[in-house]
Order: sequence, then structure tokens, then C-alpha cells
Amino acid sequence: MTLTANQIDAYERDGYFVQRDALSQEEVENLLACTLEFQTQSYPGHVLEKDGKTYRAFHGCHLYDETYSDLIRAPQFLTPAKQLLKDEVYIHQLKVNVKQAFSGEMWPWHQDYIYWRNEDNIPTANIVSVMIFLDDIDEFNGPLFFIPGSHLIGCVDTPKAPDAPAGWEGNVSASLTYQIDAPLVTKLVERGGLFSATGKKGTAVWFHGNLVHASPPNISPRNRRIAILTYNAVSNTPITQPKNLRPEFLNGRDYRPLVALNTEQLAVPA
Repeated sequence: MTLTANQIDAYERDGYFVQRDALSQEEVENLLACTLEFQTQSYPGHVLEKDGKTYRAFHGCHLYDETYSDLIRAPQFLTPAKQLLKDEVYIHQLKVNVKQAFSGEMWPWHQDYIYWRNEDNIPTANIVSVMIFLDDIDEFNGPLFFIPGSHLIGCVDTPKAPDAPAGWEGNVSASLTYQIDAPLVTKLVERGGLFSATGKKGTAVWFHGNLVHASPPNISPRNRRIAILTYNAVSNTPITQPKNLRPEFLNGRDYRPLVALNTEQLAVPA
């Protein structure tokens, strides 16, 4: 898939755009089958909700699963990533946020790039994420909220939240390390409004690393599972590695340019 001028304009103006039918229903089901299998195994990067039993997220799935390894090289995602970043790209981070029915917790208002800058030494915000819906998402099962145009304020220096867990765990919990405070969120919403990322499974939403976003808890009886691929420009790799290096499932170490699959069809799990 090659992006249109309108899609690129929307990304630059609003900080996001929607890519409908990026994956087929069969491909989504294959990814979900893998995700369910992850819940029966113990892999690095698996994170639980505060209840200590419900899965919150799986990180670095492409490091141990063929279908997710194919996903990051699928042309319908790799080609747009290179267009938006104007460079060859590698995968900096991949995660599946589960947000299970009745128990999925919130994600507070935040920007993503501040984590990659402060924790991973990524020098600029020339980095992009694509969120892929693995379930139908509506206003009831905890969709992501974006503030259109909020990426234009740049990276907001915010103090660490006092209740955030220590270490990398604070970067992935409901008590996030870096949060945007309510007064600034209010100003940004008054200026840009709100966008709720809803749609059918297989939908993809691309968004800028400085776009302010959040999501409410999922108290509905329907799951809200999404895969998020974060592509970084190969010219934007860390100049030096941080002293407290985060695990590879959060901070990708393979900076070689990704090569696209010769097909858009993802691997079928065994």
C-alpha cells in the first residue's frame, strides 16, 4: 500500500490517519490465535493488570512468533512507515495491548516519544506507530482517544508520576511514568477536540509519537485487543545506549532495515 497525499497531509496536520481493511478477517484470526497461545506460555515482556492475574500486554511478540515477525514486514505497513519517516526503517517496539472484557485497565493521557527519548535515547520524534485492531472496537470497550493536532506542541517534559512503579514496569502499567496533566489536556482538547479510534477488526490507525492519547477502562463484556507496531527511521537510532538499558522487547536492538515480505499474506500459526 502506498499512502495518498491526503493521508500524509492528515498525518502531518492531525497526527494520525485511519487505514481501513489493512488486514483480512482471516489474518486477524491468525494473530488472535497466536495471542491466545501466548497466554499459555511464559515469555519475557508479558505484563499483568493490577489484579496480578489478568494479562495487560504482550511485548516483543515478533521476537518469538513467526506470524508477528511477518506482521512487521508486511508491505501494507512497511511501505507507509518508510513513506512517513522518509527513510528505511526497523522495528523499535511491538506490543499487543489486551484490555480484556470487564477487567482491562485505563491508559492515562500521555505521549509515546518521551519514553523512547528518555528511556532509549532515540534522538528525534521521526518515529511512527500503527495500531491494528484485533477486535471490533466501539465506544464501549475502551477505545483509544486522540487529541488531533496535539503532536504539534512537541515532546512535553513531564515529571515522573509519583505512583508509577520503578524501572521499565512503570512504562507499561496503568500508573504510567510520564503523564500529561489535566490542565494541558483541557487546553489541547479545547483547541483540537477529541477523536475516538473505533472500527472493525483489521482496521489500522497510524499515529505520531508526540500525539497525546489515552484510553478508558474496559468494563464491557467484549475484549479490546490491539497490536501496535512502532517503526523507527534507521537514521534515528540511539547515538549511545542508556545506562539503564530497557529489555529488548521494549527497546529494539536490530537496526538493520526491514525487508518486505514478497506477499501480503501473513504466516499461518502451526
